[in-house]
Amino acid sequence: MNPRQRRGLLLLAVSALGLLGVFVLVAQYVAGVREEVDPKVQLLALARPVAENQEVTPDMIKTVQMPVRWAPRTAMRSSDDLLGLVAGSDLTANSLIQKGMLVAPPDLAPGQREVAVLVNAETGVAGKIGPGDLVDVVASYPPTERRAAQSRVVVPGARIVEVGQVRLQGAGNLREQQNEEPGQVVPITFALTPEEVLVVNYAEQNATEVRLSLLRAGEESELTARQRTYQREPDPEPE
Repeated sequence: MNPRQRRGLLLLAVSALGLLGVFVLVAQYVAGVREEVDPKVQLLALARPVAENQEVTPDMIKTVQMPVRWAPRTAMRSSDDLLGLVAGSDLTANSLIQKGMLVAPPDLAPGQREVAVLVNAETGVAGKIGPGDLVDVVASYPPTERRAAQSRVVVPGARIVEVGQVRLQGAGNLREQQNEEPGQVVPITFALTPEEVLVVNYAEQNATEVRLSLLRAGEESELTARQRTYQREPDPEPE
């Protein structure tokens, strides 16, 4: 083998070692990247912005995948843990939901008052409402000399703070007919504005019946003036 051939073999050997070194470096880099991105975990994020004190409903939540290595320890992973919670501050869309961002709803918002109303246990509650639910308070008024009997939504979207125990109806709250046997009522505590407190108190003292109409979770009561009041038209005069 002449000197030129020996130099060629040496260059080939050096090139092979260089390729091997590059291969090892690339393999180590790929392994490092894979270690950082795998495995992944599913976390919860907001699908749209949520205002402060707004309840977070299932349609506001989406799932995102993130490497376990990068996932915050405080990240929420189960939507069941979010039921009944509200935003502690204004939150933007795509925010990763972490502990402390959602809090229990306040019993009273600024300017609100607590007021308890006795509601018929059968027609007004039926065991389907609880704290945090929104209901329309509907009152039925008897006819007068100036107007026919009417039903009216006196407070739309009232928030329930507490539901008491069923008890026998006593005098002084829901209006009773003479000689009528007392029925069962449930004390319902609402979070209302001072104006709504007066409206509900008037309805409780003067309406023949006060009912609650449960709203779907996450829905707000948006009623037109016509939707809030029903009054039966008088029968036409006979010809």
